[in-house]
Amino acid sequence: MKKDDSNKLILWLFLIILLGFELYSISIRSTYVWDGLALIGFFIFIYYIKDRLHLHPFHFFLLGIFLVAHNLGVFGLYFNSYYGIEFDTYVHFYFGLVSTLILFRTYDHIVKIKDNKIKYFALLVMILGMSAFHELLEYAGGVMLGEGMGFLKAGAGDIEMWDTQTDMRNNVFGGLLAIAIYHFKTNLKKKK
Repeated sequence: MKKDDSNKLILWLFLIILLGFELYSISIRSTYVWDGLALIGFFIFIYYIKDRLHLHPFHFFLLGIFLVAHNLGVFGLYFNSYYGIEFDTYVHFYFGLVSTLILFRTYDHIVKIKDNKIKYFALLVMILGMSAFHELLEYAGGVMLGEGMGFLKAGAGDIEMWDTQTDMRNNVFGGLLAIAIYHFKTNLKKKK
C-alpha cells in the first residue's frame, strides 16, 4: 500500500470514529460537540498539508489516537485518574510525544541545519508554542463560553490552580521522550 493510500485510510478510519463521538455528543447535548467539530477540522487540515509536513502514516495514526483520546472526555474521563495520574496528564503527555514526532520528521526534511542541539531546542520551543496556543484557546473559550466539558470550555482537567503550567510541562515531557526516541534511533543508524 502506498503512503498516500495509507494516510487516506487512516483519515477515514478516524473520521468515522470522531463522527461517532460527535453524534454521541449531540445525542446527550454535550458541549463536546464543539471539540469534535474543531478536531475533525484539524485532522482534515493535517491530512491536506501532509506532503508539506512529510507526514508518515504511523505518525498520522498516532495523531488520530490522540484526537480519540482527547474526545474520550465526552464520557467523563477527564474526571478520572489512572494509577494516581489524572487522565488530562496522559493526554497532554501524549500530545507532546506525537506532535514532536511529527515535527521532528518535518524538521529533518525542511531545515538544512543538522546540529542536533539546535534541532532539539527548536522542537521544544515549537511544542511550547503549540501548548501555549492551546492553553490560550482554552482560556478564551472558558471566558466566552463558561464552564463545561471540552477544550473550548473550562471544566474537568482544568480545575487546579496551575493547570496551564502543568499541561505545558506534560507536553514538554512528551516532547522530550520523542526527542530521546529519535536521538537513539539516529545514533543506532549511525553505528550500523
